[in-house]
Amino acid sequence: MALTIEQEKEARQFLADLREEIKNHAGVGHSILGRMKTDPRSRFDFKVLAGQHFPLVGNFCAYMELLLVNAPDSEAKCWLAKVLVDEYGERSDGEDHAEHYKKFMHAAGIPEGEEDTIQLHPEVVNFIREHYRVATEEPFLVGLGALGPGHEWSIPAMFELAVAGLRKAGFSEEEIGYWTLHLEQDQDHGAWLEEALVKYCLQPEAREQIRRGALLSLDARERFWWGITDKIASETTKKNLPPGVTATSTEGQLTLRELRAKWHVQARLVE
Repeated sequence: MALTIEQEKEARQFLADLREEIKNHAGVGHSILGRMKTDPRSRFDFKVLAGQHFPLVGNFCAYMELLLVNAPDSEAKCWLAKVLVDEYGERSDGEDHAEHYKKFMHAAGIPEGEEDTIQLHPEVVNFIREHYRVATEEPFLVGLGALGPGHEWSIPAMFELAVAGLRKAGFSEEEIGYWTLHLEQDQDHGAWLEEALVKYCLQPEAREQIRRGALLSLDARERFWWGITDKIASETTKKNLPPGVTATSTEGQLTLRELRAKWHVQARLVE
């Protein structure tokens, strides 16, 4: 069905307003990111961040695949499939993004083979749990709001700040290739998304579902960044303890390996 000029104008205004709301959300401009240019982080800080962020990278395609199954029409499926092709390695020499990210992890000091054995802060686990929930239990447009605007319109802004911090910490351009790749890719994904979303923004209820999904994702993202901040502080404390003194952790942490087993992630099932 062709849109009238008034319908398209109203839909694009909603999307423009949503972009602005996302840009100003605390999950996008969190202090750990906003201070990267003025309060540089150490390579050790980025080692901690690398281990905590990896599970998000590794699970994103699974969220998208689950949402693709629930897409109501071929147009929505085509947009999701187009993004997934990129995530599977279309523009990273055939390496999916999780494999590409491991190069950064190794550069940050995480040994090869130990990528999924790192204890995760509870807010990392909660972020993943929330996105599986949204992709499988919420209406399709809520899921699209979370994985579309909630991710594709927020990541370039977050990664621009992260890249500035990575460069100040002394990482080479090759070592941070995952991060710089997404500055380009997610700009493209965001543009594709806007065109795909216009037809879904015609009714107030649909607009509210899309916005709700974006905010659910961004609220979880804000909690994730607070978790990263807490994790960096606790790991720094452990590193600086006198010889023979150990720290007691009360976080009740899981590793990514345990998370996969607990949630049967590889079978695309969740508790």
